Amino acid sequence: MWKELIAALRALDFKHFNEIVSGLDMLEVLKNPWVIVVMVIACIVFAIRGMEKALVGLLSVPALIVLFQKTVQGKSMLEFDAERLFVFVGGFLVIAAINIYFWVVRGK
Repeated sequence: MWKELIAALRALDFKHFNEIVSGLDMLEVLKNPWVIVVMVIACIVFAIRGMEKALVGLLSVPALIVLFQKTVQGKSMLEFDAERLFVFVGGFLVIAAINIYFWVVRGK
């Protein structure tokens, strides 16, 4: 999986990269201990250096992917129910509000 992602990025084949990423189960990726170790080390480095913006951005991407996968991925337009759509929109607004707060309000 990782070799395919890197090969797609090196070849700048974003269509193939998108197919690989859309097939990922983000919860399974996050169960990999190496991914957790890398994210924890990155969070510690960002926190020590005072890079809150990078830390929020780093943590927002997996949050958005998990939110998307758990609410709307794999559904056709006719299968949407209001509850899942409201959960997606609400989660997106919360993540967006946190990013706006750190990037705009607390901007240095």
